[in-house]
Amino acid sequence: MTTPATTATREEVWAESRSRLIPATVIGSLIEWYDIAIYGQAAALVFGTLFFPEFSSTAGRVAAFATFGVGYFARPLGAAIFGHLGDRYGRRVSLVGTLLLMGISTVIIGCLPTYASIGLAAPILLVVCRLLQGAGVGAEYVGAVTMVAEFAPPKRRGYYASLPACGVFLGIGLAAAVSAAVATLPKDQLMTWGWRIPFLLSILVVGTGLFLRLRVPESPVFADLKSARARTKVPALTLIRAMGGRLLLVMVANTVLAFNIYVIQTFALGYLADRDVAKSTTLIALLLGCAVGAVAIPLVGKLSDRVGRKPVYLVVAVLCALTAFPFFWLIDTGNTVLIMIGFALAFGSILAMFGSQAAYYAELFPAAYRFSGFGLGREIPGAVLAGPAPVIAVGLLAAAGGVPWLIAGAMALLAIATIAALAALPETAGIDLTPIHEADDEAAHV
Repeated sequence: MTTPATTATREEVWAESRSRLIPATVIGSLIEWYDIAIYGQAAALVFGTLFFPEFSSTAGRVAAFATFGVGYFARPLGAAIFGHLGDRYGRRVSLVGTLLLMGISTVIIGCLPTYASIGLAAPILLVVCRLLQGAGVGAEYVGAVTMVAEFAPPKRRGYYASLPACGVFLGIGLAAAVSAAVATLPKDQLMTWGWRIPFLLSILVVGTGLFLRLRVPESPVFADLKSARARTKVPALTLIRAMGGRLLLVMVANTVLAFNIYVIQTFALGYLADRDVAKSTTLIALLLGCAVGAVAIPLVGKLSDRVGRKPVYLVVAVLCALTAFPFFWLIDTGNTVLIMIGFALAFGSILAMFGSQAAYYAELFPAAYRFSGFGLGREIPGAVLAGPAPVIAVGLLAAAGGVPWLIAGAMALLAIATIAALAALPETAGIDLTPIHEADDEAAHV
């Protein structure tokens, strides 16, 4: 068995690669969340009219949200496929594939004819593009974090692994800024060509991201894995057999992020539009929430290096539970300042979770199926909760007679479920991620 690279060698590789690796992973997450955000915003604001004009206003929005949700059903499949590629053939190979699939699918959406031009074929094509987009997204962030975590020094892994998540707020923020600019167009221009602009602009970011990623070396941990011949034939199956219980706990721990983020980021846009709040106000409030998250994510990651992954993650989950009801109380006032505060509190809290979970999820799984475990742990709850979140929220709102207390209750309940799952998971800060020095068997089979 080949001895893995020495600590000194890893530090040298890290120092040499960091300036290319961090931007390459951040820009991938930026594209992922830009694509998600512009689709969610379009679903909330224009897709109902453009692709489902035969429906009523409410039914059209639900149908548009349903196409948003469809992409999430493809994400576990994408996580399995690209996770397999990442664990068998290399993290870098997988990351280039996810980037191309995401970006190309998004640009094609911006070129689609609408229902008025080709009838029923238009929403069908929209769904196909959304499925492809979802498959790419299913492993993008996971691959980025895995790469950084495997490169980074153990004592600063929490901080560095949190940095790709900065692409989350950059992507959502860029989407909010572009959508806010497009929303200022006259309605006839917005509905004919203006809505396409955010999707077409994705090609610029994809080109930049591809250039950066092709210059990043393979993860040294995967290089050790390959040289030690420690790879498994079907990583996902090995994962389920060896650590099925831990995988389930990670899924539960991710439920609050999977659901709450899309209630705030997507459903709330339509919710406020129905209350005659200006679209630009809502998008700027979303941008403010992103700014809070931008500050919180690396700080939370750095804190996890100091005090541990679990306690930081637990505190963030508690904050998510505590902000659920105040978020709706504040935005229901219709007051611009209070709406801004509501988004800053709720969206900032949920985005901070990226900083606490990044290194943690990478450390919870051995190298041979780390990509697969991390990916499936995040994306299976995404398929169940994230994609359907806006539709679920519409249903809960109707069930409560137009009052959002059931939605807030669901958000708080999922935060509590996350807290319970975290209590059963081990602390991992500082663990060696190399295939030779994996977590001991007792910890690995939680």
